[in-house]
Order: sequence, then structure tokens, then C-alpha cells
Amino acid sequence: MASSVYGKSPIGIMLHFLICCALLVGVVFGQADRPQPWIRRPVDKTEVADAVARVKSGKFNGYHLGVIGEAGAIEAIPDLEVQFARDPDPLEKAKIAQVLLALGDRKDAYWNFLVELAKPALEIDAPNPIHFDAQGKSLPGLSPKFIAWAEAHGQSPYQAGENAVYLYPGIVMLVGATRDSRALPLLRRALSSPNSQIAAAAAMGLAEVRDATSIPLIIGRCKETPAEAASLIAESLLYFDDPQAQNAVDTFVPKERAKILREARKMGRGALHR
Repeated sequence: MASSVYGKSPIGIMLHFLICCALLVGVVFGQADRPQPWIRRPVDKTEVADAVARVKSGKFNGYHLGVIGEAGAIEAIPDLEVQFARDPDPLEKAKIAQVLLALGDRKDAYWNFLVELAKPALEIDAPNPIHFDAQGKSLPGLSPKFIAWAEAHGQSPYQAGENAVYLYPGIVMLVGATRDSRALPLLRRALSSPNSQIAAAAAMGLAEVRDATSIPLIIGRCKETPAEAASLIAESLLYFDDPQAQNAVDTFVPKERAKILREARKMGRGALHR
């Protein structure tokens, strides 16, 4: 199954993934020039009903799945189960699985599908695709160590980089967005990834499931990471009502960015921008 995903063109993967995972589009994987955080909007009953109807008809996309997940529309579960069985596309299937799990439909088939898709993100031994200067600021392009790793493994650095920077972190976020307790060991494993993008995605997932026991692990990861990547990882700590976590936010996240995120949280923004 994994080969059918990773065999696609890298640009196609990225665009397709962002479309089918509309719920998570607000999460930005790059370190620089991050936009203002997404704010939860009031649930529009008409929009939810339309999304449920579209799933039933089979004419839906990631946005409609996001609406259903955000609204907690459990009435869509039977039709989502049908579409999961029918959909041949692994990424779309993964998004359906995530929404089903988040809605409380915890069948092993959905969880196992996501775990299988996430394996490359958890098992990859590549160096960080992002490289940093002496001040911990990210530099343009892929890191020389990552390029050398990709070439040594017979991979195109461009395709390997797209997977490492976009696809793998996105799949880790889907695992976290299930809010399933089975995600905890996988997210903690991903937090230790040398890829700071995957680590940031894992930290946000741990915040999504409110796993307070992971706070020291997230802080420890920030301490061993270049400043700009540490800031991205530490944003997850803002969503814990814990003094240690909040102090770490003030340590690693720039003051203005932390202020914006705290205001957004007050207005309903969650760890995974829902």
C-alpha cells in the first residue's frame, strides 16, 4: 500500500494531500513566514448537512470531511464507513479513517490503515531535511546531509524532500488528529525523529490528545533542536494548561507569536488548528 502512495509525483502528493486533508491545512510545516492561526468558526448546520449528503453521494472532498469532523457529525459514520471501503486512494482513505476514529468509530481496520501509512515516517533514518545557521535560523533548500542521504539511497533529493517536509509530517498529524489513545506511543516515537518537521507534527498530536505526561518529552526535544525548529515544536505546549508547558512556550516561542497563538486559543483554535 505504501508504495502506491510514495510512488506518485512529489508535487501531486503534496497538493493531493492538502486537498484531502483540508481539516489540517491550517498547520504549516515550514518554519518561516507562518500565517496567522486558523480560528474555529461557528458550525453551520446547513453546511454540515450538505457535507453529510455529499459523503452519502460519494461526491465529497477533504473539506467536507473536515466539516464533518469539526462538527462531530456522528450521523455521517455509516456513510463514511461505506466510502472507506470503496475509496481506492490511500490518502483520501486515510483522511476518512482519521475522521471515523475522531468521531468515535474505533474499528481496528481504520487504525491499522493509518499505522501502516505512517510507518515510513516513523522508520525513516534520514537526517533533518531542514538545515540551520549558527543562530538556529533555517536556511533555504534541503540540508546537504539530507541530499547526500537521499542520493546514497537511490532517491531523488527533491522527491525525498517533499515526502520528508510535507507528506510524512502530514500523516503523523492525521494520527494525532484521531484523538485515539493508541496514538500515544507512535507520536512519542515520532517526536524523537531527527526530522524536525515530523517532531513538530508529533508534538501537536500529543497536544491534541492532551497527553500531559509528554510535556517533559516535548520540552526536552526543544532543548536539543535549533531555535527556529524548537519554536515550532514548542507551539504545541501552549495547548496544555500546565505552568511548566506555558513557561516553555515563553522560553522557545517568540513573544509576538506566542501572544497571537494564545489569543487564537481563547477564540477556540485547537492544537491542530480545528
